[in-house]
Amino acid sequence: MTVNELFLESRVVYMKFNIELEYTPRSPVDGIPYTEASFVRRKTPFTFDVTEIGVALIDVWNFGWENSPVVDSLGYELSLERGVSHARRKREITINAIKPTVDELRKIGVQIFHCNHKPFLEIYPQWHSSTIPDERITSNQYSTSSTSHKGNYPSIEWVDSWKGKHIDDVFNSKWMEIQGDAYEQISIPKTMEPQEGDILVYSHQQFHRLLQKKQIRVLFYMGFETDECVQHSDYGIVNMNSYGYMTNIVRDCTTTYESAETLNGLWRTKVAIESIEKKWGYSICSFDLVDALKKGE
Repeated sequence: MTVNELFLESRVVYMKFNIELEYTPRSPVDGIPYTEASFVRRKTPFTFDVTEIGVALIDVWNFGWENSPVVDSLGYELSLERGVSHARRKREITINAIKPTVDELRKIGVQIFHCNHKPFLEIYPQWHSSTIPDERITSNQYSTSSTSHKGNYPSIEWVDSWKGKHIDDVFNSKWMEIQGDAYEQISIPKTMEPQEGDILVYSHQQFHRLLQKKQIRVLFYMGFETDECVQHSDYGIVNMNSYGYMTNIVRDCTTTYESAETLNGLWRTKVAIESIEKKWGYSICSFDLVDALKKGE
């Protein structure tokens, strides 16, 4: 073995770390009664190399920040996506959990991916190093499932009528049309803007190309919304899991919008995290992730 091969081998060993990822079982556990109360989050061990993991930051936007998107005719509060409390919670999570975690992981050598809509990424110098020419000229691509009406019954007119009413009842179509102007003003908060060495992602095809090039196969997702964009956006968990990547959620670095019935316990967020554990991968808290990597240094 050459000196260079010995160096590379020692480097790989040096970069390895042990980590316990978490999941919520849905099946019997030996010695414990088989009941819903037994479905308690558990840990399972893995060993990774620092070079094979990455962080995916999903749709970290500046709603609720200084200089945040505001539609003049609506004012600050009504320009927000899902209310003041939601915007404040996301900002607190970004400042107190996502940013310090990303800063620590970046120092250790973990690759950071900013996953966002194309217009929000093109302004950064990392855009050209993150994309190839064909990717820079194509439009943003989204994976959507077909919701078109099938068959002749119920009638198309009746279906369109009740579905249109439902959308208007839940989302207030008139407000959405005006509030949509705020999306032209969205940006990544200053404190979370891409740093040197970070990579910008806007589609699952581009993400797959970059991960393959970097030989990264384990992703830790942070960002918003847990039950929507984190899972179902083009660069989200569902698409990347379909390629075979291990897609994990960092529990204290995500949330989604709640309702009056779920707000006190953040139950929508918690159910979304459990859904990810059940279908797509594992979960972990940010301090456990950082601690595992530091112990492996």
